[in-house]
Amino acid sequence: MSQLRKGLAVSASLAGIVAAVAMIVAVLAPSASAARMVCPHDGEPAAGSTIMGGVEVNGGRCRLDNVTVYGGITVDPTPESAVDANFARLGFGSTVYGGVRVGHGGLLAVDVVYATGEVNASSTINGGITANEALGLDIEFATVTGGVTLDGTEDFSFLCGSPEDGCFQNTSMCGDNVFGNVTISTPPGADQNFLGDPGEQFFANADCDANTIHGSVFLTNSNFLNPFDGESNEIEGNTVTGSVHVDGSTAEVYGNTVGGSLLCTNGSVIQPPAPGDPSGSTNDVNGANTCF
Repeated sequence: MSQLRKGLAVSASLAGIVAAVAMIVAVLAPSASAARMVCPHDGEPAAGSTIMGGVEVNGGRCRLDNVTVYGGITVDPTPESAVDANFARLGFGSTVYGGVRVGHGGLLAVDVVYATGEVNASSTINGGITANEALGLDIEFATVTGGVTLDGTEDFSFLCGSPEDGCFQNTSMCGDNVFGNVTISTPPGADQNFLGDPGEQFFANADCDANTIHGSVFLTNSNFLNPFDGESNEIEGNTVTGSVHVDGSTAEVYGNTVGGSLLCTNGSVIQPPAPGDPSGSTNDVNGANTCF
């Protein structure tokens, strides 16, 4: 009988510990019922603040500086009648849990310093970045866990203001550390994509630093060619642990270290490097190379 009482006492003690731990977790974990912030309608969050229910960007630009977001960020589709594009500008050491989703005609800028000259701190996005027919993605010096996907683009150029206000199309990824694949698919007539372009000034006051991608790169159906200087899509100077696959696209692909293969399919064209291009004219490829 005394053994039974001891057993019951131990069980009760363990049950108490489990209940206490559960209470602590419940206090520390983001509340599933926390209200989602709608920005800029609800105002822009103060630097250093924490948003527990996620952020929905609707009605223009939402600047998110040095904030922590639980529940992800959703940039709503921009209506064709809108005066301003729905635009999330994230930076100054912000952290997002739950990823970022960008809808039709939306914009996302992360840690942008080139166009503005601001001193910025690297932000972290857990859960990846997914954009569907977005106006543009500009991701610089960020850490992204979960990969980056741009599926199609939309021409909302009539909404663009100055570069500081996010007037860009398609993708610029510079100096990022990405865990997961980078997948870029754009329609005919779409603008230029930059995935690293070190040493060349495509913004007024800096270049596009190389990225480290712990995954593979896929560029599909993107045949941009600048009529003024002959430059095309740029995949230069990066370290890619997986493979680089250029499919039905035109690009400059130089100076990369590729752990897997470098593959060109469906009539892809690798443009010659511009004279004096700092990325050189070769790649270090561990696997097969069907591009050169």
